[in-house]
Amino acid sequence: MVTIKDIATQAGVSVGSVSRYLNGYRLKQGNEEKVKKAIQDLNYIPNQTAKSLKMNKSSSIGILVDNMDNFYSAQLLAKLEQLFDRAGYFLLLTSHRNSEKTFNYKLHKLIERSVDALIILKAESEWQSFQEIGNLNVPVISVEASLANESVPEILTADMCAAEQVVKQLLLKRKKTAFIIPTESDYVLQQRLAGVNAAFDDVQEKLPPDYVKYVNYGTTEAYDAVTELIEKEFDAIFVTNYTNAIQVVQSIKDAKKIVGKDIAVAGFGYSHFLLNMRLPVTLIKQPVDMVAEKVAEVTLKLLDHQAVQHQTFIQDQIFWQKELSGE
Repeated sequence: MVTIKDIATQAGVSVGSVSRYLNGYRLKQGNEEKVKKAIQDLNYIPNQTAKSLKMNKSSSIGILVDNMDNFYSAQLLAKLEQLFDRAGYFLLLTSHRNSEKTFNYKLHKLIERSVDALIILKAESEWQSFQEIGNLNVPVISVEASLANESVPEILTADMCAAEQVVKQLLLKRKKTAFIIPTESDYVLQQRLAGVNAAFDDVQEKLPPDYVKYVNYGTTEAYDAVTELIEKEFDAIFVTNYTNAIQVVQSIKDAKKIVGKDIAVAGFGYSHFLLNMRLPVTLIKQPVDMVAEKVAEVTLKLLDHQAVQHQTFIQDQIFWQKELSGE
């Protein structure tokens, strides 16, 4: 195993000079070039664990995400990696897969690895281990999940407002609107449903139970539900996630109906698939880049011991179907 002493001998400099270089200090130009070449020639790999213990800093950030195959989560993680790379931080990434037991296990594994900060993406509010993350001895940021602890900053998209705005237009422009909703009950879905109910409250009505179809995520149940909705003469469908929206559009087309004309479709999930098909669908896009930038900003401020807001809401972007836009 190559040591600092080996590098010093190879470069013809002192061990102290090599140590200073590895810790980020500049050397005289000639000596720095020699050390760089010796590191390359000897294929030296720094012992990050030992360095972390010495400096009490790992230069790593742990991210505990719901599911890595989630379209929104995957986009967010890709952007976060870019932003933290620029700031000199390495990401340690793992998922809890919507299991409290797994969440608790993975959380402790990240802490054991001495991460400098933790980012939690989409945890369930009722999980005890999630509610206690404010007691950890590292900065923690919650993304798309809220908890009763003001010491933990929250970065949230304003899904309730966007859902209310779009559903109000559906109720105004269409005779009979159905709702396709996953069986999950995380914070994000709760906010979207709150927006749906707020829209009905605005028109002094209640959402009829038989207007709602509950479907399991990762199945074709949303596709199958459309056939029944067409038979019951629904002329609009609001969908709370992009995977179901794609199924709904395909099912409408397979039923020889015209999307946007015979049946209006609106909902969350700015899908490139739907965009490229140029279909008249009203899509609500969560601003992934803006969320990632705010998460990185808040995390770096906390690491620098700066004060941050408890909650930050970021507005969604709505791509309107012309008929529903009110123009």
